[in-house]
Amino acid sequence: MERRTRTLGAGASALAAVGWGFAGIFASFVFASSIVLSFYRMWFAVALLLGLGLASGRKITWRAVRLSWPAGVILYADMCMFFTAIKYTTVAIATVIGALQPALVMIAANRLFGEHIDRRDTMWTVVAIAGVVTIVVGSSAPTHHQLVGDLFATGSVICWSAYFLVSKAARRQLETLEYTFGVAVSGAVTASVVLLVSGQSPAHVHAGDWLWITLLAVVPGSSHLFMNWAHRYIDVSIASLIGSSNPVVAAVAGLVILGQRLTVIQVVGGLVGVGAIAAVAFRHREPAGSPVE
Repeated sequence: MERRTRTLGAGASALAAVGWGFAGIFASFVFASSIVLSFYRMWFAVALLLGLGLASGRKITWRAVRLSWPAGVILYADMCMFFTAIKYTTVAIATVIGALQPALVMIAANRLFGEHIDRRDTMWTVVAIAGVVTIVVGSSAPTHHQLVGDLFATGSVICWSAYFLVSKAARRQLETLEYTFGVAVSGAVTASVVLLVSGQSPAHVHAGDWLWITLLAVVPGSSHLFMNWAHRYIDVSIASLIGSSNPVVAAVAGLVILGQRLTVIQVVGGLVGVGAIAAVAFRHREPAGSPVE
């Protein structure tokens, strides 16, 4: 039974990666500023999760908000920085920087949670990151980086890594839905404060933006539910590594939605990255020893 839940945890992480792969695609179609976009993205998530909680009969308490607020603030910062980054630089460059997340999480997870990272894990992680980097660098993105976009993308990956680690700790006390709802509420409140301080108007949204904002809330937003559930059953370092495959999804989505072609190098890089991620996930299919719901 424990091995089965372990496998399901890896599968939930993979589903999360698929959803997150569409975040940059959807956001690139939005004309609103990053602050306004993040504001609506967070409040849409609150509404959706509240509806899901009421429909399922789950009890959502303010205790969940109190325990989740650090993750909500960090997640908002990550979103705002990532949405800003893709306005200054390309989605490919921002995603390349984001592919460094597993390395940051593995280092921190070893110190914070005592998760064992051996040489083979390290080797496969390097291979996976190399494959992911190859698939996005092999696109038609310009070779020079714009400093502002790079700085925001770097800030985003630091916040994204911190979000994973904070979520792992919080999930020991909260169930999936109440934790995700708490994160959304605290993130939405933070977004509201930042919007007010910035002086920007929430009315500065084009009519065509609403479709993409809604899709951002539903598709990548649902991924947080999958990943937060998975945190109970697999190591945070492994969840991070599986989640890092989202640039591969983004490249495929770019081909289908934006008509961006994949080169042979990109295809090979994608296969190498997915293969390495699968190798690490397979090696860690045994139970993590954490309590289950």
